[in-house]
Amino acid sequence: MTLLKQRAVIIFWLMSMAGLLPLIYVLDPPRNITFSSLFTISIVFILTAIFSFKVKGTDIIVLQGIGLATFLIFGLFIETLLTQLCIITYLLFQRVGKSDFYRIPVNLTMFLFVSISSGCAYYALGGQAVTGARNVLALHLWPIIAFYIAAYLSNSLLLLVIRRGLLNQQVVLKLFDRDSAWELVITALMLPLGIAFYLMYTTRGWEGMMMIAIPMVTLSVIMRQINNSQELVHFLQNVNHLGQQLTEELSVNRVFDHLFAQMPAMMTTADYLYVVLYTEPEHPKLVRLYRKNQESDFVPFQQEADISMNVYREAKTVTESGEVCAKYPFLDAVSKGQARSYLSVPMMHRGQVIGVLTIASHINRAFTKANKIGIEIVADFLAIGLENAKNFEIRKKESEHCPLTDLFNYRYMMKMIHQMVHDPSLEVFSIVMIDIDNFKRINDRFGHQNGNAILIGVANRLRKTIGERGIAVRYGGEEFTVLLPEIDSGQCFSIAELIRRAVATEPFMIFNEEDNRYDKIHVTISLGTATAPVDGTDPSELIYNADHAMYKGAKQQGKNRVARYF
Repeated sequence: MTLLKQRAVIIFWLMSMAGLLPLIYVLDPPRNITFSSLFTISIVFILTAIFSFKVKGTDIIVLQGIGLATFLIFGLFIETLLTQLCIITYLLFQRVGKSDFYRIPVNLTMFLFVSISSGCAYYALGGQAVTGARNVLALHLWPIIAFYIAAYLSNSLLLLVIRRGLLNQQVVLKLFDRDSAWELVITALMLPLGIAFYLMYTTRGWEGMMMIAIPMVTLSVIMRQINNSQELVHFLQNVNHLGQQLTEELSVNRVFDHLFAQMPAMMTTADYLYVVLYTEPEHPKLVRLYRKNQESDFVPFQQEADISMNVYREAKTVTESGEVCAKYPFLDAVSKGQARSYLSVPMMHRGQVIGVLTIASHINRAFTKANKIGIEIVADFLAIGLENAKNFEIRKKESEHCPLTDLFNYRYMMKMIHQMVHDPSLEVFSIVMIDIDNFKRINDRFGHQNGNAILIGVANRLRKTIGERGIAVRYGGEEFTVLLPEIDSGQCFSIAELIRRAVATEPFMIFNEEDNRYDKIHVTISLGTATAPVDGTDPSELIYNADHAMYKGAKQQGKNRVARYF
């Protein structure tokens, strides 16, 4: 909701209270007021708000039951005031943060009109202010039923208006669905409770109210504990599911993708989520940052400005609420001063902290003990998943790369050629075979260490020259290969000539051990090219043809040249 709409809602609620409460007081003034009874009913309202519980995902506050009793005993004015008190208490105990503060005036306004519509429906059907009714028959049942129906209908209609008009949600109007059926069941259950509450007051006074209130509040407490247990089980199941996904991934990026895709849904109070890796303790790195408001302004990470440094050093979870931003400038900058609580957890792997996972919220006391336990489990799973993925990527790179030059190796080259041959979308591709001229002489004269230096130097120039246009491979020994997708014969020859010049025009540095100095030597290469499908379609055939062009057309023709296969 925009700031303008939030301010408009607050002003509308204040104006409605200021204009309608005096009118309600005049039309249905308070009655049967005693300190003990009013105090008792106020406490019941507060306790039912505090100990609300969920059924089928719906928040249940035993509000309609005690609301009817309050209306019948004290009148609409007192019922309206106490309903407002109940809603404020409920929302405060839901730990509404700054970003969701608009919910308070929105809900207060909605329930103000629900109270008014319910009272109007009661009196419109002939209901009267009753005093001293001691049995059900003495009550006006049809107006009471109208009281509940009006509450249900006005609540549903106002929710629709709020979602569409204020929150811009695409809500489809349905006269009857599963949610509305459940709301009707709850409304029906509140009817006998409200009548019983009223009758106990008329027969036993405020003591009678307590006889209903105590078991009602106790039941709410029990239901809330059951809800908390169910929520904890559900939360830990999600934690376990996420942990399995993190440890099964074989890509570091995919591990983080799973974490940042699912954690915000698991932790609905999380407005910020970020991970700092300490794989290099002297240079910690912020690897991912999530902000619920999706702001993209860049905040440079400094370890001295963040809680993660303390968590890393002490290897202990830290959680705090209140004015946390003043302590940690990084969190202050990321949240623009709105963070009010955080949970920072070490990522442990084999007894070592390899990183820190931090969650922050706009809400005070946003994270429970269950959240702490669950996020610690997630952090450990994350550490294991990252180490597994990193080790796999290292092994994969080692299996596909030449350890000396860091180019791709023969195994990877054959896999890529087979893919290109069988790729129907790839109409043409070329191969360049490269051999360093007189390499044995270089090894014999300057030593194998300098020979390796020449191989690395050629590989670097090869990589720099082709850039993103192709794949550079160390074929074996002093031979290299370049794969060029979507490059025809003419283009391939031009690129091969660029490679030849890049090697031949600039000398290479070698170390002369005898004179203890660096010397410059010139190195040349011979190159042969072949293009699919005109020069062959089988991988082995293409390699052979490019190799044949290199030896017959370049090596035997004087070296330091490029030859096409014909």
